[in-house]
Amino acid sequence: MVFQLKKPWIAATSALMAASLLLTGCGKANTPEQEGTADNPVTIRFAWWGNDARAKTTMAVIKAFEAANPGIKVKGESTEFSSYWDKMATQVAGGDTPDILAMSGSYPSEYSSRGVLMDLEKVKGEIDTSKFAPGTVDLGQIKGKQYTITAGVNSMSMVLDPAVFKAAGVELPNDDTWTWAEYQDIAAKITKGSPKGTFGTTPMANDSFLAVWARQGGEPLYAEDGKKLGISESRVADWMKMDLELQKSGGSPAASQVVEDVSAQPEQTLMGQGKQAMKISWSNQLNSYSSKDLVIAKLPSESVKGGAWLRSSMEYGISAKTKYPKATAKFLSFLVNSPDAGKLIKSDRGMPANLDVRAAVKPLLNANQTKEAAYLDRVAEMKLTPPTPFPAGSSATMEVLNRNMTDVLFEKATPEAAAKKFVGEVNLNLDK
Repeated sequence: MVFQLKKPWIAATSALMAASLLLTGCGKANTPEQEGTADNPVTIRFAWWGNDARAKTTMAVIKAFEAANPGIKVKGESTEFSSYWDKMATQVAGGDTPDILAMSGSYPSEYSSRGVLMDLEKVKGEIDTSKFAPGTVDLGQIKGKQYTITAGVNSMSMVLDPAVFKAAGVELPNDDTWTWAEYQDIAAKITKGSPKGTFGTTPMANDSFLAVWARQGGEPLYAEDGKKLGISESRVADWMKMDLELQKSGGSPAASQVVEDVSAQPEQTLMGQGKQAMKISWSNQLNSYSSKDLVIAKLPSESVKGGAWLRSSMEYGISAKTKYPKATAKFLSFLVNSPDAGKLIKSDRGMPANLDVRAAVKPLLNANQTKEAAYLDRVAEMKLTPPTPFPAGSSATMEVLNRNMTDVLFEKATPEAAAKKFVGEVNLNLDK
């Protein structure tokens, strides 16, 4: 979460490194996989993060899979995102990795580099990706090997609340042409024309958004070899400076309120309460803020130098130590390829990559989810090449970014000093 100073991921990464030692030289014996039957089924474990609503939906998907595959039982394990990666690292270190586990961000690189994830080439006969949208299979490839399959796609976006714009007497922007300077100007006008406590926007400190900002400036977030950052100190400083200027102009709240806002559940944020006009957000979070008539728009400057891309909102990987690779792969395939599963999940994990599943899901979407689908179609039309997967060692980048950005907003550090510190810290993490 933005600016939320949770426990750093250092402990999780250390536990994962320890786990790699357990995996070394401990390859799975070349024995036939046990085939489950209705009377004697095999049991696999599936771990994911999310709230109670996602857990309820996932258990319904599991029940549907088990009904169609009586020889396989699936034990579901749901964890809140804030503690998910610590839990996974502990389980991996203890030799208790779930058979199939949800992934995102840099973690596929982290886990595959430690030998935790199976190369899915070994079970390609069980997972059909022929109906996936172009480029979405590649999202799970690291150094030429397929380690994950996307659960769904999303993208960075700008969520707008037309009611706040109207009340402030400000026109909605043209998202095909607007710039970051216009964004700043609009934010200040919204706050000025609104009741006390309503703001134009709030800052975003997220490494995935930083990747968009880097790409818009013609720079990659990470160097091609993954050993250092590709974004320059000056580009990072420009972004931090913009957020500080937003705060000084009144376009965004004071730093203390920003910290409070980003730790809240979506419906309790300023946007969720109808007290914010613009919010940089993942596209699949649109429906989480409110059932109100929100608008999803392209980020400023996307028409000039595209930075956003279609990325996995969640991915599925299979443990390299699973006793049941075929059964696990069969379940993974059900998650991403079954229309029955898709109709239950809808867009909760992003829009389905399987185009047949997406077609089955679209009539079931509510108004906000339908807007999200249309937005992702617009992003796809831009044909922007995704960056290489975030490298091993980058799982702590967001925490480092949050800490340094918070120092800027509280004016404990200048944007230039914070950017220099951010780049230095991240490069140390990447070079380990």
